[in-house]
Amino acid sequence: MRIVSWNVENLAPWLAEGTSGLPDLHARLGSPDVLCLQEVRIRPQDQALVARMQAALPGFTCHASLNRDPHNGRFRGGRAYGVATWLRDGLEATPLRFPWDTEGRVIVSGLPALGMAIANVYAVNGTARPHWDTERDAPHGDRHQFKQRFIERLGEEMRVLQAGGMELVLIGDWNVSRTRQDTTPRLRTEEPHATARRRFNEEFVVGLGLIDAFRELHPDTRAYTWFHPRSRHRLDAARVDFALLGEGLLPRLAGAGIDDDPALRPGSDHAPLWVELCG
Repeated sequence: MRIVSWNVENLAPWLAEGTSGLPDLHARLGSPDVLCLQEVRIRPQDQALVARMQAALPGFTCHASLNRDPHNGRFRGGRAYGVATWLRDGLEATPLRFPWDTEGRVIVSGLPALGMAIANVYAVNGTARPHWDTERDAPHGDRHQFKQRFIERLGEEMRVLQAGGMELVLIGDWNVSRTRQDTTPRLRTEEPHATARRRFNEEFVVGLGLIDAFRELHPDTRAYTWFHPRSRHRLDAARVDFALLGEGLLPRLAGAGIDDDPALRPGSDHAPLWVELCG
């Protein structure tokens, strides 16, 4: 099984009528069995666009979670966030969405026949911007704090799946670099970034018993998935997109990599990544 993830930074251009945009992209990314895209920027009320998204890749089923947050996702007229996963027909996948995820940041595709769940994640980018808590219907801290609450909540949901016997594949844009090896020219060690990173590594990754697939196979490689779009005179980049696997899938890990050729990421400052599982 080949799984590819990419922060597409706006899916609409790939869905233009009269074009084969998404099939062409799928082929360019190695014709994966599962394609996970983040930041699709499609609104639930864009019915025609949603219909094209659902039908854009023949032979595949689309699972999506789109931004429906009336407060935090208002910019660009609500065209923000959103994740979509395409799974090859025959995988018999069931979508799982969480009511608290109003921004469209995670869609889980359960594969009960394989004892596996694939979560497509677009984690929160922490900023000092105020955050509106939709469950409280009131302001609640800033986006730095929401970033940590999102990871906590996601961890709770993943533990439920693990308790049900599911092995996890969590893949996407995590908006965090795990170590100094994953950034250039420097790792952000000031607060609250340091605490968010520590909690992600220690409480989420270790707490769920997850393996960083790329780092498992390439322990000494410096490679990046995000490239600063306005950096012209020096490389400013970070590995913030990665696949985390349940420990039970480690014997099946056949490959993992990052396709950092700029030709493979038109319109986005993120590079695609991939992971392959055998058996």
